[in-house]
Amino acid sequence: MKTLVVYSSQTNNTKKLAEAAATELGSEMIPVGEVGDISGYDYIAVGFWFKGGGPDPATQEFLPKLTGKKVFFFATHGAAVGSAHAKTGLSKACELAAGSTIVGSFSCPGEVSAKVQAAVAEKNPKAPWLPDAPAAVGHPNTNDLALLRQAIRVAFPR
Repeated sequence: MKTLVVYSSQTNNTKKLAEAAATELGSEMIPVGEVGDISGYDYIAVGFWFKGGGPDPATQEFLPKLTGKKVFFFATHGAAVGSAHAKTGLSKACELAAGSTIVGSFSCPGEVSAKVQAAVAEKNPKAPWLPDAPAAVGHPNTNDLALLRQAIRVAFPR
């Protein structure tokens, strides 16, 4: 089983998850903008951050290329775990990766800078994740990383 970890990270939140995933899988880790030929990989773990309620633009462009692959998603966002916002974002990723087999997913809060929170607070309508953002401080943390590793062990049988 040959695996690859592909990720997009704006503030290093998702990169922390990607590093944990790559270590757990014993695989290579590549930023989404540097991915080349993926034909030799059986399983691909894809990490992204949320923008506008779904995967960031670079990941949105990459996901349709996963046809025929077994895929695990991991994501960071300013919203609470299990929130409607988090679920919607992962659902959008699944839609964009139509033709692949989704073997699992994981998401957790990622710290959002005060500057970004202030800028988003000025917009209308308000972002659905904004009330949860203060609780995201310090995430992803060691518990988040442990939960990700556990989810990967379930999704990627050895």
